[in-house]
Amino acid sequence: MIWRILGKIYPMKQLFTLLGFFIICTASAQYDLVYKLEKDGVYPQKQTVISEQKQVINGFPQEVTTVITTDADYIVRDIIDGVYHIDIVIKKMSNESKSAMGTESMSSEGPASNRMNTLFKNMSNKPIKVTMDQYGKLLSINVDAQLSGLMDGVEMPEMQKLSVESAMKAEMTAEKQKVSYEMLTAIFPTQNVNVSDTWNQSLTINSVGNFDTIAINKLESVTDKTYVISSTADVKTPEDNTTNLNGMDAIINLSGPRTATYTINRATGWITEAVINQSLNGDITIKANANIPEDMKMSMETVTTSRMDGRK
Repeated sequence: MIWRILGKIYPMKQLFTLLGFFIICTASAQYDLVYKLEKDGVYPQKQTVISEQKQVINGFPQEVTTVITTDADYIVRDIIDGVYHIDIVIKKMSNESKSAMGTESMSSEGPASNRMNTLFKNMSNKPIKVTMDQYGKLLSINVDAQLSGLMDGVEMPEMQKLSVESAMKAEMTAEKQKVSYEMLTAIFPTQNVNVSDTWNQSLTINSVGNFDTIAINKLESVTDKTYVISSTADVKTPEDNTTNLNGMDAIINLSGPRTATYTINRATGWITEAVINQSLNGDITIKANANIPEDMKMSMETVTTSRMDGRK
């Protein structure tokens, strides 16, 4: 209809020139996917991770379902030379595991009678200080405040308390947390892209083992308010690589697909919604040690779904 109307206004030659202009403009439309956060802005992130794990150990099947929830705010304290200085404050967190042995729950808002509730509470409402560039790359991270006073008020024998504190700090080092947070922030390309363009994102996944892989991200669609980005990756442990698992040498052979969809607020670059799915299959061999006289091999299958909500 529009071309009939334009044909009455413009001569044919000018109409083709106009048509060509529209095609060129459409084809060359590019988008600069970056964060556009404001100083003193507060950007929420609620996350739920559901993991279903199936194991077969010495012929006996075991199934465990774990649900982890966190409710955090990213508070922009300053912006200096294009670098965001952010406090990540976890307001509350919980962890629930279900198996044939029963259900175990811990929550930062639970009663102090559960010692792990107190530990979770001690990690809440303390800033994890990060600096981040406009593409989501974390330039620095400081977790000292979060891990200070970790065992305050936790009722247990002193030696056990020291052991738990040491184990927690080993699992929550600045480097490990940087890797975890950056998987969710550094999803943007470092150059302008069109719809259907792809780019690579390096991923290090800390799960049963450590997985280094490359995700292929793609700009799926654009509206006046949102970008939608998809992400796909094949996750695989290094073949026959020996690692430390709960203080024991183990060979982990796991692999599977990882997919994700992110909905981004165009005005801020903030993730408003995301779904991440990951499946891993394979086996783990615990090497013979002082407690296990022979190598013990177990099959393993895990399915993990993560959902994020960054809407205010």
